[in-house]
Amino acid sequence: MYKVIASVDGSRSSPAVCDYAIWAARRLDAPLTFLHAINTPDGACEGELSGNLTFGVRDSLLSEMVEVEDRRDKLAREQGKAVLADAVGRAVEQGVDDAGRLLRNGDVADVLDKAQGEMRLLVLGKQGEDGDALAEHIGSHLESTIRRVQRPILVAPLAFRAPARFLIAYDGSPAATEVVEWIAGSPLLQGLEAHLLLVDTDTEANRERLRSPRERLEAAGFTVRAEVRPGSSLDEEVCAYREEQGIHLIAMGAYGHSRLRHFFLGSTTTHMIMRASTPLLILR
Repeated sequence: MYKVIASVDGSRSSPAVCDYAIWAARRLDAPLTFLHAINTPDGACEGELSGNLTFGVRDSLLSEMVEVEDRRDKLAREQGKAVLADAVGRAVEQGVDDAGRLLRNGDVADVLDKAQGEMRLLVLGKQGEDGDALAEHIGSHLESTIRRVQRPILVAPLAFRAPARFLIAYDGSPAATEVVEWIAGSPLLQGLEAHLLLVDTDTEANRERLRSPRERLEAAGFTVRAEVRPGSSLDEEVCAYREEQGIHLIAMGAYGHSRLRHFFLGSTTTHMIMRASTPLLILR
């Protein structure tokens, strides 16, 4: 059975990741598993030692370095177990008694790539243990994971809030249409208020572009608000709409070639979006 997998790393994002994963697992009626990746590379340090050292000293240093690496790896494993125990404990506190736990060794993007065969939804944080540095994390683990994992991804902010309304920034592209189809067919966002926003000239033709996705969502039981907003700056209009309407979640397609792709993941606006307290639902 496909699972909701939550990637937890013990950073300040982890509690919200746990809470969003619990929320999603309940709505999807899916099993929940917490995953923690530790990266303990083979410590082949021999090449770093000076050739001027005698064999006896060199062998002694190598032995000591191996012992240090072993201790470091053991500590990383113990810390990983503690992170998973905290996540499972948080789930138990919220009434989920059967959450699984996975401790894996390797780069987190590689680990999640290999785990996606059993994934229904991946939940991970906007910031992680790499110093909780926004730009660094966006440019490494998060973007790498989004590019490689073909399953839906929920990117959690630093604090949990159960969504009541969500936004699809729609542009008529195949990626945006697929987002509408996925949401219409999934229980994840059922019962939430849906907003469709097209940033373009407010014409009858553009209003007509929103008719089909609005009707598709309404047929699936959603209450839908569809709006065309003129503006030359997509990022400003989407962010303004999010604030005005109290949007709790933004749904988007990943890595197409439209303006939306560059807005969300290919421009300096990434920083604005990732700093917001709004989770992102990234769909293939």
